Amino acid sequence: MEKKKTQLIPSWRDFNPFIISHIFSFLPLHDQLFGPPYVCHAWLSATLDTLFHNSILDLTVIDELDDEIQRLRFTHLLRLAINKYHGWVSIYLPKKYMLGYFGMVYIAEKTPMISSVFMPCDVGLSALPVYISLPYWKTLRVFRARLKPNEGLNVISQLADYCKNIVELGVHGNITEKEVSCIIQGFPWLRILDISESTLCHKALSMLLDGKLRWLRELNILHCSIVGDDGKDIIDPTSHNVSMKFNREMQEKASQLRSIKFLHCLGNC
Repeated sequence: MEKKKTQLIPSWRDFNPFIISHIFSFLPLHDQLFGPPYVCHAWLSATLDTLFHNSILDLTVIDELDDEIQRLRFTHLLRLAINKYHGWVSIYLPKKYMLGYFGMVYIAEKTPMISSVFMPCDVGLSALPVYISLPYWKTLRVFRARLKPNEGLNVISQLADYCKNIVELGVHGNITEKEVSCIIQGFPWLRILDISESTLCHKALSMLLDGKLRWLRELNILHCSIVGDDGKDIIDPTSHNVSMKFNREMQEKASQLRSIKFLHCLGNC
């Protein structure tokens, strides 16, 4: 008598992990945090793939979480993802809830190959945790951040000391001669500089147009407020002669630049 073949029913944990991860992506964020990760190791792994994919650590998800319990759960899964995978290349920091000193240092230690950092934080948030983390990211090539007035020079100096390969820099805030001098001396290979939507000292702008950044290809000063030594907007409609003179001087400097291919300058500037 021929024995009947036992038909094996596949387990959910043996399902294609990419398909499971795609399915999980349709779940509400709360369910992703507190549902599938508790089922089995395979579903935990699929959840990590859903939250952190394409070698990008997107921490802006924290801004969508309503309470501390949800944020703690997310940071727990973040720690698991960092320990499980290697080769992270980009990190997007949250806008409303900056991670603490120990949290940022832990992330930086585990992700030494990070090449891009994006910090679209509110001006009220301190950049100190990021400042402390920069020495661990020596391969950094892209850095963009909105900084508080009293932190810009410190962060730029830290970048210049430890991140020698920066080719794209975006800093927004209060830009004076000190910040620009640090940029010129610290990033000789800089190709893209974005200081748009900043308060820019007129002497700092003049330094940028002197051509000392020989490899610079793109300069963005869109919607900058250009201020004089007295801190007042130098482009004042009531002082037409002063504005015209300043514009002519800057246009003459800009016309002599040979390296820059794109100069973005509209709005107040």
